[in-house]
Amino acid sequence: MSTVRNRLLKSTGAGGLSLAARLMEQLLLVPVLLAAWSVELFGEWMLIAAIPVYIALLDFGVVQSGSNELARRASEQDETGVRRFFADYSSAFLLWSALLFLLLAGLAAVAPIAQWLDLQQIGGSEAQAIFVLLIAATLVSQNSLALIAGLRARKLLPQGLMVRAVGAFARLGAAFVAVTLLDAGPIALAAILLVSRILEYGWQCVLLHRAELAPSWNILRKRSEPLREFVIGGLEFMLFPLAQSLVLQGAIVVVGLTYGAAAVALFATHRTLSRLVSQAVQLVTVPLRAEAGLIQNNRKELGAIVTTASRITVWSALILAGVLFVAGAAIFTLWTGGNISFAPTLFAVLLGATLAEALWSVVATIRMGTNRHRPLAWSYLVVSCAGLLAMVWLAETSGLAAMASVLMVIELAMVAIALPMTLRLLDIDLGRFLVDLAKPPVSEVIALVGKAVRMVKPST
Repeated sequence: MSTVRNRLLKSTGAGGLSLAARLMEQLLLVPVLLAAWSVELFGEWMLIAAIPVYIALLDFGVVQSGSNELARRASEQDETGVRRFFADYSSAFLLWSALLFLLLAGLAAVAPIAQWLDLQQIGGSEAQAIFVLLIAATLVSQNSLALIAGLRARKLLPQGLMVRAVGAFARLGAAFVAVTLLDAGPIALAAILLVSRILEYGWQCVLLHRAELAPSWNILRKRSEPLREFVIGGLEFMLFPLAQSLVLQGAIVVVGLTYGAAAVALFATHRTLSRLVSQAVQLVTVPLRAEAGLIQNNRKELGAIVTTASRITVWSALILAGVLFVAGAAIFTLWTGGNISFAPTLFAVLLGATLAEALWSVVATIRMGTNRHRPLAWSYLVVSCAGLLAMVWLAETSGLAAMASVLMVIELAMVAIALPMTLRLLDIDLGRFLVDLAKPPVSEVIALVGKAVRMVKPST
């Protein structure tokens, strides 16, 4: 167990740097763009950028499903199977991405995007160019995640997370220079996103070559085994990002079409700040999902780890949410430069939604990391679809805070579904788990800090 916990700690540390980089990218980019652009132009950029996120769903969940299969083979020390499957997996996904780019870029080139979105600041040809660049950036990012699967199988997940962290820092720096010093517009910003993703992909390829698990770029190679099984499993994995996009990005689209670009800027900035809690939770969920696949045959150890991880995560989320609730107005005003008014009720409701999400997402990671995700995935999709319909209905008669309350109801429903469903898999009593969860994880945190100090302290 010590080896597993050491890997978790290293992955969490690398994930922390990656999280800090992503947070800086998300948070600092807002004041940079608001200082250089008008609120209307910023809102239209947010509206355009929200839509290509859905392209990530078109991997049909194969990235995660294939990653879990690689982890399973690695846990069984099937080196031949790992190499063969990774070559098939990486080349097949590269082929799919190339075909998808040609199709979507062609559609974007002829579609009246500016007219459909009622854009006033961004012209038709400019909107089309932005879409093509963001489509390419999203697809390259998805292929980078496929390479992360190989690094996971080689127990090099921390290195993969570090690459993505450096990429986020680089994007932020390049965006600041381009927008602030060179007066760049949305097209240049979209190009920066694409170039940075390409560089991340190349760096991950180098790491995999050194680990003797190189991806295959031969998109026409003959598969050594059918991938149909993983496509079917992946289709259900796709339900997780689809469900989340329906309620997160879907809310942005509903707000934009109902209230306009200024309301998008208001809602999106409050949601981004509140989701600092969700970002922090990923410090645990990402490495835990990776390890779940590698130790899935040891149910007792996995159960002990998920209990400890849940206590630390939930209490950390509570503390962070409390800090944000108290200091939210000051942080928001400083962050946006006073260009967007702070809405305390909206922010409080969004914080509640992220706390509920933290409670169920850590536990559910066990199912998601071992390809036992089917019932949870369908439940999340059904709940999210109902939530999106509720937001559309409320948009005409209520305000933004009412729409945000739907997000909280969705997450609370998932708490009621995911906890008993996953804990049964680990033979953990729900009542006992909740009692343990209520205890502050003081001793666990002290032990982890001590272990971290020993890991970084030079040997003497």
